[in-house]
Amino acid sequence: MMPEMPTAQECRGRFVLIVGDVNRGKTTLTARLLHAYTHTFPEPVAVVDLAPRIPHASPHPAFRPGIGGRLVPIDSQRAFYFSTELTAPRLQAFTVEERWKLAEENAQRIESLFAQVLEAHVPAVFVNDVSLYVQGRPAENLLAWLNGFSTRVVNGYYGCTLGLDAFSLQERRRMEQLMRRCDLLVRL
Repeated sequence: MMPEMPTAQECRGRFVLIVGDVNRGKTTLTARLLHAYTHTFPEPVAVVDLAPRIPHASPHPAFRPGIGGRLVPIDSQRAFYFSTELTAPRLQAFTVEERWKLAEENAQRIESLFAQVLEAHVPAVFVNDVSLYVQGRPAENLLAWLNGFSTRVVNGYYGCTLGLDAFSLQERRRMEQLMRRCDLLVRL
C-alpha cells in the first residue's frame, strides 16, 4: 500500500526525499508529484532522470525485470527534461573493480548533466534515481547542487535487495545522509 502522498503545496520550497527498496513505487510517486506540481504552480521545473537503461540479463543474483524505472515525460511546456546514458553498476559489472569504475563514469556524466540543469535557471527540480550519483560521489556534493533550487523532489534506492557489500553500504550511508538533511522523508 502506498503511503499518503504529500501534496504539491507541501513540496514547494522544500527538499522532499522518497526512498525505498526496488519496485516500491518511488518513480511512480515522483511522477505523481511532478504532475500535481506542474498543475498547481506556474513555475518551470527541471526533471532529471538518472535511471539507467537496465539490461535484459545481469550477473547480479537479485536481478529481475522491472528494476529501475524511468520517468514518463508529462505534457507540460514548463517541464524541462534532462537525462544521460548511465549504467547500473551492480547489475552490469562482472567484477568489484568494474562496479567502482562504472560508478565513477556515471558520476562524471551526471555532474555534466547537473551543470546543464543549473543553466536552465528553474526554481524546482525533480530527480529520479539519485542513488546512481551517490554511488560515485559524496552526498555533500549532491546537497550543494540541490541548494541551487528552492523546491527539490528526489527519489533514490534505499534497501537490501541489491546486496550489502562495500559498494552498497557506501551508497546506503550516503542516502542516509540525505535522509537526515531532507525536509520531508517518504519511505516506501
